[in-house]
Amino acid sequence: MPGPRLLATLCALILAVIACNLPGAGSPGASPSPPSAGEMSLVDALAVAPQDGRPEVLRLMGVPDSFTVQWQELEGRLVRWEEWSYFDAAARFEFIDGELVWTADLEPSGDGALFAHVYNPLDFEATMSIADVREALSDQALEEMPLAEVDIPDGVVLAGDQILLGFEADRLVYVQTFILSPDETAPPAVEATSAATPIVSPTVSALLVDDFGGPSPAAPLFGPEYMSFELESGEGALTSTAPGGVVPAMYAVPAMLDFALQVDVRFPQARPESIAGVVFRSDDAAGGLAHYYHLAFRPAASTIGIDIWKDGAFSAVASRAIASGVVNANGVNRLRLEAKGSRFQVYVNGTLVMDVSDSRLGEAGILGLSLVGYEPSETVYFDNLRVEALTQ
Repeated sequence: MPGPRLLATLCALILAVIACNLPGAGSPGASPSPPSAGEMSLVDALAVAPQDGRPEVLRLMGVPDSFTVQWQELEGRLVRWEEWSYFDAAARFEFIDGELVWTADLEPSGDGALFAHVYNPLDFEATMSIADVREALSDQALEEMPLAEVDIPDGVVLAGDQILLGFEADRLVYVQTFILSPDETAPPAVEATSAATPIVSPTVSALLVDDFGGPSPAAPLFGPEYMSFELESGEGALTSTAPGGVVPAMYAVPAMLDFALQVDVRFPQARPESIAGVVFRSDDAAGGLAHYYHLAFRPAASTIGIDIWKDGAFSAVASRAIASGVVNANGVNRLRLEAKGSRFQVYVNGTLVMDVSDSRLGEAGILGLSLVGYEPSETVYFDNLRVEALTQ
């Protein structure tokens, strides 16, 4: 949940939206941000029948890293305005009643940013009441803040994990999610005239960081007859010398249950069968691992899967083909794994490629970086590992 300073800033923004009953403060008919030459104004957009471009953006890009949704009365009708931000792609999309009306460039987020991927903007509708939203977000505690003291007697704000929702007369009028970034020490100033300004939280501490620029806390699980793990030019080089088996470089601490992991992977030798990935929710038994989940990324085949090792055998949780153009087969790919309870969401280069559930390993465990090679000697390179907690 956001801290007091961030809540105050966000509440001020919602107050402006509710009080003005416009997409941000401004004159009637103003667009959320000034369109440049060739872009439609809000009034222009309302004059044509909308074509919903959001499903295609979701298919190609996955859920936004953060988003803002507002519903406002304009020209006698209720209008839905949305801003979807993808920081890794440095792009922002703005929609009016589903129609893509303009785009903008974004500055990429800092390394280790925690995105609000648990929320889908299409899950929120203007017909939702406070009770409806509480039911939809029943897995978390939402803090309720009435706005009667600031002369909006029927206004209410709900605040949750990386999300803020505004209501007027028990009707949802505003939703905003925001990223958590370790590179910011305080939320940026937000003016009432700029409802589309991305908002970043104060610093959050990481559970584990490894940039492989110095001594790494990762250690090879097996001896040199099977594998090696070394630092090479600022990357962690994991080499398999025993084809066909999982060889992980493990982090002995901390034990984690709910977390978001992000790591860059470069696999120049990869064959279609070759796998780079992450071992997680593992035990730390001497001489091996009794159980774990394995995130298995096959860059040369453009597939990804999650398997489970339990009771001495592997079984598949799920496997997915990755859409064309997502994987950089000859370069660096950024993997992101969000594990929360029994739900696992996996992103490749900012695109959601897997959203599955499995409850067989429900305890906290350690993690590691993994390789399954299919040549006598194959090496995969890891960089910019960051792991942060996901809390209720």
